[in-house]
Amino acid sequence: MKSETIENHDTDTEEKTSGVVAIIQSVPRVLVPLFALFFLSFALLYATSAIVEFIKPILSDGDLTGGLVKGVHMGVVALAVYELAQVVHQEYDMSGKPSDAIRRIRRSVTRFASVVFVALVLESLIMVIKYSQQDLAGFLYYPVAIIASAALLLMSLGVFIKLSSSDTMEDCS
Repeated sequence: MKSETIENHDTDTEEKTSGVVAIIQSVPRVLVPLFALFFLSFALLYATSAIVEFIKPILSDGDLTGGLVKGVHMGVVALAVYELAQVVHQEYDMSGKPSDAIRRIRRSVTRFASVVFVALVLESLIMVIKYSQQDLAGFLYYPVAIIASAALLLMSLGVFIKLSSSDTMEDCS
């Protein structure tokens, strides 16, 4: 009698566990496309805003430089958000093989860090142009700090790529 109770308990536990596993596996199928769509919609909003920010100063003041600066700034943000949407979609895509995980993560991190690096450098160049036009040389510390941060990011990305290369990964195992 005791063994039947233990077997029933084991069966109940397995059913509960399989139900939890099914829920855990079904949630990403819904949430991942929603997150990717969320980031994609924001990227499209930023891209539209970039066009508006580019045209608005030109039409109101005839300021082509101001329009370019604002448009490029918003365009870079749009690109970074789009890249984030792509990383979320690709990283959590159910068709990816688990053996590919390290290669996919390495590629995703490299692409996203590259976009952030470009955004930081462009932002600092925009600040340099803006401060030089307004004779605010005392504020050039900020773009220099941003360029130093971008350089640190680039060096860190190089270290990450080196440490995650297939040769290094084989040496560790």
